[in-house]
Amino acid sequence: MKLRTVLPFLLATAVVLAGCGSDDEDGDKKGGSKAKAKGKESSAVVKDVENKQKALDKAKDEFKKSDNDPAACRNLAMAYIAISSPASAAPGEEPPPVPKDRDKNLAKSVKTLEECVDIKKDDRDLQQMLASTYMATNKYEKATPLLERLATTAKGEQRANAYYAWGLAASNAQQFDDAIKAYRSFLDTAVPKDSRVPQVRDSIKALQAAAKAPKAPPVGSDPPSDPNPDDAGGEDAPEDGGEAEDTGKDDKG
Repeated sequence: MKLRTVLPFLLATAVVLAGCGSDDEDGDKKGGSKAKAKGKESSAVVKDVENKQKALDKAKDEFKKSDNDPAACRNLAMAYIAISSPASAAPGEEPPPVPKDRDKNLAKSVKTLEECVDIKKDDRDLQQMLASTYMATNKYEKATPLLERLATTAKGEQRANAYYAWGLAASNAQQFDDAIKAYRSFLDTAVPKDSRVPQVRDSIKALQAAAKAPKAPPVGSDPPSDPNPDDAGGEDAPEDGGEAEDTGKDDKG
């Protein structure tokens, strides 16, 4: 299974493919049909998981035998990605559930791809796979330097797509200057009829505005302290139960 086929499932697990029901007199019959379809789907999902698990076990064995083989490493990473992806639902069927241990297997796919890149550092396909998996797991800061390297060394027709990917990662990582730079390079290399051109121009304007806006404090951080606290009541009065401040003067009448 190719990565470009698998990743859409990673990025759109919540897509609902079930059709709308009706309230006519045949509702009960349709409800029964849906129940049967759901039963079949459950069986299909179980079979899908079994097949993916077998492929994963086989890929693990192959990589153990040749742990320096980039192809075996790639196959293992793709097997982890595949088992993290839900089965396809036929039109009218309920969408399948998110696979068990999805996040765990995606993390393993990332770790495996990092090993693959170490095995063959000049393999652009492996670097692209790793960057795509970083993106799919919201690790935009890690994806950005990889995609920048791929974009600045790309040639021919690959350049526009590479710059677009870099801009997308940098934008999500809130690296506004890099995102603007990448998107401008995309505009320089893309063909005029590329459907992404208008969207990228709008993105550049939004990124320029975001770069000038004051940065919001990190989520969960404490609010900044007031350098000039309001002391409208003058000197602080002693707390209840506390003693008044000793002024050093005798209180003699």
